Amino acid sequence: MCCLLLVTSTVARIYFYNDLAVKNRDLRGIFERQAALQEEIALLRYEDSMLSSMEYVEAEAMKLGFVPMQERLISFDISSSGQVASLAR
Repeated sequence: MCCLLLVTSTVARIYFYNDLAVKNRDLRGIFERQAALQEEIALLRYEDSMLSSMEYVEAEAMKLGFVPMQERLISFDISSSGQVASLAR
């Protein structure tokens, strides 16, 4: 009876420790994936800020053949009774 209890206890411990080791390995993998994703997010934020800078946009526009504006495209008659929406920030 004592030997059976000892063997059962040992088998149960081995099973639970093995299950715990597998879960720890999965958890470590999840933490590594989280760290990789956080690094990727940081790189993407940096790239986004770089690509959205006015200097970069203007340089790319020049490469595509755009030219700087020399004069206004449209002028409004202030004395008219019509309403004009402004998109300025």
